Amino acid sequence: MQCGLKNLPLGIPMTVASVGTLATLCAGKKFHVGFGIAWAALSFLHGWQHHKKMQADACRFAGCGEKKAEIVDPLKNIAASFQVDSYVPGRVRLRSGMLAANPQWKKPLEDYLQSFTGVKAAVITPLTGSLLITYDPEELRQKPKLSQLEQQLAELAAGRI
Repeated sequence: MQCGLKNLPLGIPMTVASVGTLATLCAGKKFHVGFGIAWAALSFLHGWQHHKKMQADACRFAGCGEKKAEIVDPLKNIAASFQVDSYVPGRVRLRSGMLAANPQWKKPLEDYLQSFTGVKAAVITPLTGSLLITYDPEELRQKPKLSQLEQQLAELAAGRI
């Protein structure tokens, strides 16, 4: 039976290191420092595992197969992950963990969104997973599907209040 780091549950390294550090408080400075160093190393491992898991989940959701950075239809693949943070006619801020986990999507998504009628700007902040879209409401509403999308966003934003 093979047990590699790949199959190790995310919380085990942190739990072992934290229990070891606490257990060695009375055992002497050398043991305590040793477990503290192990805790730091395992914290790094935990972060690395979590990052890899988020990338794999995002890729599986986006259906990107072997080419992880390629986005076939950017909005279609991640639309379900968006949360409406704020909305006023002409400005909407969306948030998605997938944007934070995939900074390589920034440019393709911004270009894609700016190709729509009435969209003035689309700015993604990968650090926070935030997407700010500014647009001309009157111009956007001339397209029935975009007008319907704006109405849905307004309803979602109103539900957050």
